[in-house]
Amino acid sequence: MVDVASWQRPAVFDWLQQQGNVEENEMHRVLNCGVGMVICVAQEHVDAALNVLREAGEQPWVIGQIATAAEGAAQVELKNLKAH
Repeated sequence: MVDVASWQRPAVFDWLQQQGNVEENEMHRVLNCGVGMVICVAQEHVDAALNVLREAGEQPWVIGQIATAAEGAAQVELKNLKAH
């Protein structure tokens, strides 16, 4: 699950969406809307990973979680899709 409301989407993506008349799902599928890199860590290591990244000068945030999907369900669920 990816929580679309968990990061600040750069304005350029809103412009691209408007100019290209691109649907929200397609924006996230193709462009990731400002998420440059994803690091997956076990839940018990989240705080430590965030601290290491902050100490390195990065601005990390938690965007979601990994879970087993039901058979036939979407592989990636976008939560709060209308947030942008």
